[in-house]
Amino acid sequence: MEIINIKKLNYSYGKKEVLKELSLDIDINKITGIIGPNGCGKSTLASLIMGIYKEFEGELLVQGKPMPIDNDSLMRHLALVDYNAYLFTGTVRHNLLMAKPDATDEEMLLALEKVLLKDFVLSQGGLDMMLLERGQNLSGGQMQRLSLARALLKNADVYILDEATSSIDNESEEIILEVLKRLKKEKTIIFISHRLKSTMIADKIYLLDSGSLKEEGDF
Repeated sequence: MEIINIKKLNYSYGKKEVLKELSLDIDINKITGIIGPNGCGKSTLASLIMGIYKEFEGELLVQGKPMPIDNDSLMRHLALVDYNAYLFTGTVRHNLLMAKPDATDEEMLLALEKVLLKDFVLSQGGLDMMLLERGQNLSGGQMQRLSLARALLKNADVYILDEATSSIDNESEEIILEVLKRLKKEKTIIFISHRLKSTMIADKIYLLDSGSLKEEGDF
């Protein structure tokens, strides 16, 4: 069963074609890998699904509803974790509450535990641990894991990870991949990467090149 349907999707930046007649489906409660070289349109596709970009040709359905859509209730069911895990200066609590303002301490600690950050955060002052500007007192891997914990609190139906493991340490990448494998039991995951190895956890992989679908395969 599909949760996202894309048919003959075209998108351009000015006169530059980025996506060309792209057709693919995203299955519910599966990990779908989207791979390809830099500049092939992967991140553009993520932005279209998230409703960040709105002008396109073709068909893009999310939960059966055509995009772009100004529907807050629908967009709350989508979460994006990209390569630039932006963290705000302030406490860990402050950053996590951005995803779920009414989250309890127990919920936040559970989200941190899922990404194996709970013990570290507790050792640094707990949820009131201060983060420096852009998370400078965290490693790149810790920043991405904290960003994922924040997304998990949102309890979305669809999680899009756009190059989220492209520039982090191997340990953090393995932790994130294990989280995704468990998460797919109840959520839909789109895992975007330029590295085939990282997408080996996917149930299905689409290969993009120059904005077009070149190959697809199941695992």
